[in-house]
Amino acid sequence: MNISFHIKKLIIIYLILSYAEAAVCQTEKQLLPADIKQQTLVTEPVTLKKGFFRAGTLFNYRIADKYFTDSGKKEYYVTSTWGSTTSYNLTLQYGISDRFQVDLITEYMYTLIENQSTETDAATNISRVVEAKHKGLGLGDTHVSFKYQLMQESKRKVSLTGIFNVSLPTGEKNPTNIKDANQYDLPVGDGTYAAELDFFARSIIYPYSFTGFLGYRYNFEGKKITNTTDMLERKFRYGNHLEGGLSANLLLNEWIVLANELNFYHEGKGEIDNTVTPGMPASWALSYSPGLVFQVKKFRLGESVKVPLKGKNVPADPLYVMMIQYVF
Repeated sequence: MNISFHIKKLIIIYLILSYAEAAVCQTEKQLLPADIKQQTLVTEPVTLKKGFFRAGTLFNYRIADKYFTDSGKKEYYVTSTWGSTTSYNLTLQYGISDRFQVDLITEYMYTLIENQSTETDAATNISRVVEAKHKGLGLGDTHVSFKYQLMQESKRKVSLTGIFNVSLPTGEKNPTNIKDANQYDLPVGDGTYAAELDFFARSIIYPYSFTGFLGYRYNFEGKKITNTTDMLERKFRYGNHLEGGLSANLLLNEWIVLANELNFYHEGKGEIDNTVTPGMPASWALSYSPGLVFQVKKFRLGESVKVPLKGKNVPADPLYVMMIQYVF
């Protein structure tokens, strides 16, 4: 009798403890909005939660010193050419729902190209040094993105997100302040509309997150000045753009993420007046981007460098990127 009573007592205690443990676990899984806003690049949701707003800025910088030739060989630019490109991006992101996010990206561009060459007069055999300096400064193009989770993420399930991006030609498309063939200001915009569709897959295996993406951009036809000699606007179209990549991020501790990305893109030949031109050749590049991302409460600070590994008709110099974001 006593043995049976004690067994029943133990069973009741076990059931109570099991229920209490399950309740605690369920409580731990329920994150408060303030906690979600402080999640890292590895642990955060693929899209912002409903009503969340994130503002940020991106700073990109690259010098123009070397490039990959048409044969894939890395060389210095000819005629003592040097330059740099700097971009300041303002990013605004808002969660329409837990699965639907909209982004607005604007940019402020500063481009500088300097070159020096020697010209010889055939009649007098006198040589002279010709210097050219071109700069571009102003508001660049604007981009609007719509992100939707097609497949939501879970412990044993990879998330799949579709991203539709529209590029608007808000930047100056033509050279300005033209004095002669060697003195004018560069355009800071592409001068054409573009539409892009991307697919982004992610899986979290704590403390890692793995992602893969594939995207295709279609460039529409536009009109702009392509020759500062005749100052005529001609029809043009950039080649379409195919891009893909893989990344692996490691959470080093509760607030630092080590990011790694391998990226590949290919752009087709461009056209002027419906004719393929040598000035807009097909290009491709393979690059690697290591970086660190710091999560300080609702602030996110990141820095990375994009290193071109191989390519054709593209810059061969590293691209430096800094990022600051805050979630409201």
